[in-house]
Amino acid sequence: MKNDPEIKEILLVDDEEDIREVLAITLQDLGYRVTLAENGQKAMELFKNHGFPIVLTDIKMPVMDGIQLLKKIKAIAPETEIIMITGHGDMDLAIESFRNQAVEFITKPVDVKSLEVAIDRAKQKIVLKKQLFDYTHNLERMVQQKSEALKAVHRESTGDLATIMETLPMVVFCVDRELKITSSNASFKELFGKGPFNDNAHDFCHKICTGSSVPCEGCPALESFISGKPAQAEVTYKTNKQAEVSFLAWASPVEQNPPPGKAPLPDTTDLPINEVMIMATDISRVVDIEDHLKSLGLMIGSVSHGIKGLLTGLDGGLYLLDSALKKENQHLAQEGLETMKLMTSKIRKLILDILFYTKKRELTKELLTAGRFGGEIIQTVKQRMDNAGIEFEQTLPVPEIEFMADSTPLQAALVNILDNAIDACLAKQAADKMNPPLHQRISLAITRNNDRIEFTITDTGIGMTDMEIKKAFTLFHSGKEKKGTGLGLFIADKVVSQHGGTIQVESTPNQGTTFTISLPLEIN
Repeated sequence: MKNDPEIKEILLVDDEEDIREVLAITLQDLGYRVTLAENGQKAMELFKNHGFPIVLTDIKMPVMDGIQLLKKIKAIAPETEIIMITGHGDMDLAIESFRNQAVEFITKPVDVKSLEVAIDRAKQKIVLKKQLFDYTHNLERMVQQKSEALKAVHRESTGDLATIMETLPMVVFCVDRELKITSSNASFKELFGKGPFNDNAHDFCHKICTGSSVPCEGCPALESFISGKPAQAEVTYKTNKQAEVSFLAWASPVEQNPPPGKAPLPDTTDLPINEVMIMATDISRVVDIEDHLKSLGLMIGSVSHGIKGLLTGLDGGLYLLDSALKKENQHLAQEGLETMKLMTSKIRKLILDILFYTKKRELTKELLTAGRFGGEIIQTVKQRMDNAGIEFEQTLPVPEIEFMADSTPLQAALVNILDNAIDACLAKQAADKMNPPLHQRISLAITRNNDRIEFTITDTGIGMTDMEIKKAFTLFHSGKEKKGTGLGLFIADKVVSQHGGTIQVESTPNQGTTFTISLPLEIN
């Protein structure tokens, strides 16, 4: 990425004078104007007076360390991108930096190429944020323009307002002062399965759009009634398919004479507004971009930490194998080889998970038989269960079940859930080393439920609390402390959802967990 002419200034913060001077010379050679600070407090003073698009800071410093500086800058200037400098062995601090929205970290001694890559990544993120802001701003302006145009047409036209609303390619509906729907357009009907003046006539808008019995927090319609002016808000509506979709909702007063018998809202008796029009545009794509940007930095740190541990294990296996060859010890050679196989398998799985998360992939569905598909899954994890001393039970369907699915990602998703079950059993053993459970057991049952196929995975492991269940499928949440990357269950949920399926979880702490994966057969 070529240097953006607008991104030329960098604030460099390090308590070691020699490092500051060397890095400053390097950055100047790369074409940047560099301002120096010897600690976080001095850097904060400079930042408040001048402001910088990029900050390069050491983590460990006196007076105010890099983590504190990161938090303070992000609190007042979230658009600033911050690169952290860390010593070897400071991975935990680096990951904490990502959790506080650092864009990148580099280790000492600083390599010029790594420094260039980190700065380019920061600049790329700044550009993406600007594009996102411009897109959102233009979207808001477009909605406002359409709202103003619609109001002008309404004032000039003697036609029915509902006829005008039907022509707009967005969700449009009107509410009265009690927040009850008075009219709506075709897009509203399609999204919520509720047409104007049918069974939902004069229902509360929050009941129809969100399923709630109370108005939405920050309701733009309510604000518009109170202020007499247009109002906007980001809202989440629940569609007739029970999907939660993000919208930018713009509420605008519709000037008209108050209908007889209508009770006004408190403190608004002097406002000649008895109806508000809400225009809502789907901004799910914008929200997805925001979420992806937030997760990008955290993913780099989490995955780097995970790969480092796997490479350490691989080095251990190589050492055992090398020692065994020198000593001609067959048993030691086998142990080293098994370690290397295990680490290689884990690295391969991690890379596949990363690729699935970062690359959009269309499903390639084919006709599968449940027995063969389940057998391949069992073969993948059986050796690990045997090595851990975990009993395994399988119930394959009789008669055979046929279903349509993309076998590669779906198999990986189910293996992720089975791996999670194995880890839960091992965690239960580790939790009580003095009296470990005698029999740990995992079962896989494949059954048919009407027009769906269900995979039920049950373990007798350590179990989860209700809070842990809610977080289980969240990106980078790991129940394995520092041993996991937090990608496995997230990707499993993503794959199952892409197939039109669902995952249900039931768990009791210290007793076990059951995952039920339900997919449509899709057989004509």
